[in-house]
This record gives sequence, C-alpha cells and structure tokens, in this order.
Amino acid sequence: MSDSSAFERAALAMYGNGYSLLPIVPHNAPFEGRGKAPGTDCPMAGWQDYCTERASIHKTAAWGRRADRCGGGLGLACGFGGVVVVDIDFEPAMDALLAMLPQSNVQKKGRKGISLFYRGNTDAIRSRNFRTPERIGLVDLLSEGKQTVLPPSIHPDTGEPYYWWTDDTLLDVSIDQLTELPDDIAERIGEALKAYGYDPQADRRYKPHGEHVALAGGSDGASLFREANNAALANFHAWVPYLGLQRCCRAGGGFKAVAEWRASGSGRALHLRALNLSFKADGIRDFGDGRGYTPIDVVMEARRVSASEALDWLAPRVGVTLGDPEASALADRVIANSIRKKKGA
Repeated sequence: MSDSSAFERAALAMYGNGYSLLPIVPHNAPFEGRGKAPGTDCPMAGWQDYCTERASIHKTAAWGRRADRCGGGLGLACGFGGVVVVDIDFEPAMDALLAMLPQSNVQKKGRKGISLFYRGNTDAIRSRNFRTPERIGLVDLLSEGKQTVLPPSIHPDTGEPYYWWTDDTLLDVSIDQLTELPDDIAERIGEALKAYGYDPQADRRYKPHGEHVALAGGSDGASLFREANNAALANFHAWVPYLGLQRCCRAGGGFKAVAEWRASGSGRALHLRALNLSFKADGIRDFGDGRGYTPIDVVMEARRVSASEALDWLAPRVGVTLGDPEASALADRVIANSIRKKKGA
C-alpha cells in the first residue's frame, strides 16, 4: 500500500491484534464532535455496541480508507476484549499516578496528559471520571461504553496528530500482551488523587434511574437543573443526536431511540429493540417500562455520569450559562441530600 493508506494499514494492524475500532469524525468538520466523536460525516448513533461486539474487518478497513481520504481518524472502543484505558489529564498528579499504576507497555499522547492502555475485568472495572468538587478533570477511567482517539488521528485543537509515547503500540501488541489492571483500580486511583483535591465522598457517581429526584427549594444549583431541563425539552435537536443512543431518529418534532441502559423485556439484541424511548415537548418517556425522564436523567443514563457532570454536558448545548463553578456541584449535593432523606423516610 502507498503512504496515502496510513489509516487503513493502522486499522488492519490493530484489528489483527484483537481490537475493536471506530471511525472518528474529521478534525475539520464544521460541527461539534469534530476530531473526537465516533462517526464519519457526523456523530455515529449506537457506537457503544462496538465496545462489546466489533465491526467486520471489511468495515474496519473501509473506515481506515475513508479517514485517509476525508481527514477523519480512528478510535478504540474500550471494553471489547477487556481493554481499559487510564487517561490522565491533570499533569501535577502524573508522577504520583504513574508510581501507583502498573507499568503500561502501550501509551499515547495528544494535546495534554497521557493515555495508558491496559486489559482488565470490565465487569468490575467500570468507566469513571475523577474530578475535584470544582469540576477540574483529573483522570478518566475508560472501560465499556467509552472510546479514545488513536494515532495518527489529528487533534482538533492543535492540528497535530496524536502519537504513541512508547516503542510498543497497539499496532504490534495484542490485547493479551497488555498489562493487566487489578479489579480495585478505581479505588486505588481515587486514593492517589486525594492529595490533589479529589473527594471520594463528594463524588456521586452514576445512579440507577429513580434516584435522581425532583428538587425543591431555591438553591442556585436546583435552579440551574430546572433551567437546563426546561431548555433541553424545548430544543431536542441541540443535544439528543449527540448522545449516541441506539437507533436514534427524528419523529415528528422530537426523537425516538432505544433505552439501551435497561435490559430488554424480550431479550432482543440492541439493534433489534423497539424505539420505546420517546422525546416530545411535553416530556420524555420510555414506553417499554412506563418510566418518565428529565433531560438530565437521560444524560446521566446514556453517558453513565453523575448529575453535575450531566449538567456540565447538557447546559452549554441548550444555551444555559453555568456561571458560578460551584453551582452544579451544589446541585449534586442537593440531590444527594434529597436521596438520603428519601431513603431515611
């Protein structure tokens, strides 16, 4: 192959080593998600399926050829085959984390920080974002349901390619040759990050549906949640397509999709399930089990994040200004207090 087929060669080499790959939207695309979101011409719905079942070699090669022609990139679907990535964003904690983590034989760099590739038990090691109460990003633990952009993709902010930081790369290291992570790696990372402002008690992780309760009272955090929810109900097009929901499509003035976070009552595979999740101006409802959702609920479920992280993601897309950096963290604490009172009742 010629030099113009660099992405296709990389895709086929990594596929041969057992990895599940994704196309990445071109870095110069004129919309959100460029250079980082899975997709070809636009963000891809349902790409999380490739975290558990990879595409064919023919489709993977086609994604590589398209990247060569159109300026797109390649991503790795985490979780498949037990692949886990530790993405360190906060450089002051770099030395402490590298001293604690098992030595990774494959690493890559982009604009900042470093990404370390491992394998592990993804039933025990779940995706998680570690932040300070002020929402400063420290570390992302990427497992099933997450992806990471791979070299030689172009970073949209720098215009420069991602690059391998180690001599070994995913092009020549198979999954079973990656360093293994212990099942309790999330707890170990959290402990190491305490010195840098991480508070495990304040970090409310993703909650199953039903624990995100309605807010009452006049806290600024609660008001932000209400404002974001109301704005999101009035503008589904600004955020629903970017969640990557399975089989998401327009329906009237709203959308329909698969509520992929709950088990199928019929046992069908995701791509065969009914479009029971309905987005309409008067509300969001899963007609498969009768549950209603707020937009914040949907973002929490779809992205597996906390309430404050869901607000961070949703608010700018629907034109809501967060303002005080403490506000969404305050809202998260209000929700946590409401949940505790509800359980104690």
